Amino acid sequence: MRHLSGLLTVLVVLPLLAVGLGAAPASARTASNFQTGIHRLTNEIREQHDEDKLAKRKCVKRFAKKQARRMARQERMFHQDLTPILKKCDLSGVGENVAYGFTAPQGVLDAWMDSEGHRKNILDGSFTMLGVGAKQSEDGTWYLAQVFGRK
Repeated sequence: MRHLSGLLTVLVVLPLLAVGLGAAPASARTASNFQTGIHRLTNEIREQHDEDKLAKRKCVKRFAKKQARRMARQERMFHQDLTPILKKCDLSGVGENVAYGFTAPQGVLDAWMDSEGHRKNILDGSFTMLGVGAKQSEDGTWYLAQVFGRK
């Protein structure tokens, strides 16, 4: 099963959304390629909607990668507390999309764009930066996190 969930603001969590399209086979894709692909496709979508590209920032990327690692280690999808990201990255706003079970960047972006809350995060013109994390669990399932930020 492929699943996704999004967080719109620091304190508002969207309900867990499931996209049941059957079991996904493990992929030989690397975490780095997965992360790069998600970032690139997110920016392509933003450009199609007349929004500025999201810059890569080490601070938000560190939190996205950490979240993907935690989810893969625990083999479950969940949101992290976004307050530490606000403080440690010196941001005024932050959002998060998470998912698991997808085997390619296009698949997860298509699913996020088909979900109102996830789409809102991706197209939010006030966000200026993006960090992406991707990690496989021991059984080969990919866990993915996008962390959006604004100064």
